[in-house]
Amino acid sequence: MSAVARIGIVEDDARIREALLAILSSTTDMVLDGSFANAEAALAGWSENCPDAVIMDINLPGASGIECVQDLSQRWPSAQFLMYTMHDDDQRVFDALKAGANGYLLKSAKPGEILNAIRDLLRGGSPMSAPIARRVVANLRPANNTNVIAEAKLTDREREILELLAEGLLYKEISQRIGLSEGSIKQHIHRMYDKLQVQNRTEAVNRFFGR
Repeated sequence: MSAVARIGIVEDDARIREALLAILSSTTDMVLDGSFANAEAALAGWSENCPDAVIMDINLPGASGIECVQDLSQRWPSAQFLMYTMHDDDQRVFDALKAGANGYLLKSAKPGEILNAIRDLLRGGSPMSAPIARRVVANLRPANNTNVIAEAKLTDREREILELLAEGLLYKEISQRIGLSEGSIKQHIHRMYDKLQVQNRTEAVNRFFGR
C-alpha cells in the first residue's frame, strides 16, 4: 500500500458517485483515480493501469459489477475490489467473491465505515458488512439438512430406514416392510446414528429433514 492510495469508483447513480467522491476527498491517504457510470467505461478507462482499490456497484447497466470485477481482477491481480451495493442475497454475495471481490459493503454503511473498509482492504483484509459476514459464516457451516447426509455418507438402505423411522414405524414394522430381521434393522440404525452423530430417532429425523 502506497502512502496515498489510488481509489476507483464504478457506480451508475451520479448522486452516489458524488457522495463517495466527497468521502474520499475528506481524507489525506486516498485519492480518486477514475470514476465511471458503467463497467464498459471502467474497463476502457483502466486498460493501462488499475487503481489500488475499486469501489464497485453490482447492478450496473450493461455488464454487471461482478463481470467487471472478474475482468479487472484477471488483468490486475494486485488490485482490491470492494462491492458496494444494496443487494445482500446469497447468490450475489458468493458470485462476487468468486469473481475476485475482496470485500462486500452494503450501501447503508456510514462514511466512516466505508473509509475503514477501504483501508482494511488495502491492508489485505476482507471487510464485510455484518449481515454479509453472517451469511458467509452460515454457508461455511455444515447444513442441518440433507447436505449432512451426503457428508455422513449414509447408504441407500440406511436412508430408506431413516425415512421409515420418520413415518413413525417401529423396528418390527420396518423389518416387515423391507424384509430384514429386527437385528439387522438395529445394526443399520446404530451405524446411521454414529454417522449422523445423534442419539435417537428424533435427532436423526430432525437432522435428515432439517427440522
